[in-house]
Amino acid sequence: MSANTPEQAEPRTTGPGAPERVPGLRLVRLDRTTPEVALLREVLPRQRVAPDQRRFIDEAVHTLPRADQDPARHPYAVVLNDGPLTDRATVLRACVGFGVIDRVGQLRALVDDPERAVQLRAFYIALEHQGKGIGRAACSAPLLDLLVAAIAPDATEIALCVNDGNDMGERTYRAAGFTPNGRRHDAGEHGTQSVLTRPVETGYHPVPQLPEPR
Repeated sequence: MSANTPEQAEPRTTGPGAPERVPGLRLVRLDRTTPEVALLREVLPRQRVAPDQRRFIDEAVHTLPRADQDPARHPYAVVLNDGPLTDRATVLRACVGFGVIDRVGQLRALVDDPERAVQLRAFYIALEHQGKGIGRAACSAPLLDLLVAAIAPDATEIALCVNDGNDMGERTYRAAGFTPNGRRHDAGEHGTQSVLTRPVETGYHPVPQLPEPR
């Protein structure tokens, strides 16, 4: 797949006012049948988050099969690589995270207009890639928004739930433009969550840059 397709949610880099591009960062839909997707699906179940994050986050080994069984859920991989992924070793280095765009989810309990919203679920950045600004960039406009627009063209709002005590997750989402909408969600064994939302923005504007490697 081309790096500039909506399926991979790569922001355009030409034309007046075009944003600076996040180097190498793209979102690759997993509800496609390509050699690259097959490799990503092989690698994702191996990813892990920090042990203290597991009370907040279900890793892809659990959430990808559930997404595959629900046509409203669209899983994707966060990939830090410009070129094509053609072998397992490259994919192991390039695949840095996972998420799901849900067109139904718990939206009726989360937002005022569920028909015009999507829910970001099961999002995480793998342990070895945390602290580099990747999560913030992957949740920011227009990168995430181009993916949302490809999946749900009528969506005008993105919602997510963040657990009480998940301070790192909340900081990431707030840095990406999400703000609390005043609602609370009971996630059962996962505890009580705050609902954060932001509008879908696919136009040209600056994209967060990843920090330079130290």
